[in-house]
Amino acid sequence: MEKLGQEYRLKGGVGPPDRYLGGNIERVQTKDGSMAWSLSCYDYLTNAVRQVEDELRQRNLTLKQFGTGLCPYPACYKPEVDITAVLDEESSNRFQQLIGILRWTVELGRIDILTEVSCLSQHLTEPREGYLIAVYKIFKYLNLRLKNSKGRIVFYGKSMFIDHAVFNDFNREMVGFLSRCT
Repeated sequence: MEKLGQEYRLKGGVGPPDRYLGGNIERVQTKDGSMAWSLSCYDYLTNAVRQVEDELRQRNLTLKQFGTGLCPYPACYKPEVDITAVLDEESSNRFQQLIGILRWTVELGRIDILTEVSCLSQHLTEPREGYLIAVYKIFKYLNLRLKNSKGRIVFYGKSMFIDHAVFNDFNREMVGFLSRCT
């Protein structure tokens, strides 16, 4: 970084990275005692939850009204069979924005909500009231776990051996199979 600092003017000066695309970057010690880089969504998610709470407050609502927060949304909820009213244009736009925030939260390490966010993401073109409620339930779940579970991805520098011969054998078999099919 010092070499880059000599060549370019760096915002915040020279030092180890601490942010990347909204995520927190830290050095952590792994179980075997080695050091590795990690990425978490703690600050990103803290700000997102605060924005959702502010938005709800303007409508005289709170996250407390959206379930217990024990799970992202109830296992019995099936978005594909939801028949609640279709959202108006403003609420549809808000639903799409919140799904975008949640999708980025997953990318930054909160994989515990991956399934629920993926299911709701399938309904971006014609969102319903039930989907928006489910999104708020996910935010309630995340808010309750924010302090204890930062959602961290650790980039462990040790590489694994990959036998490329297996891929080459598979490719030869597929070429042979495809040539017999045509």
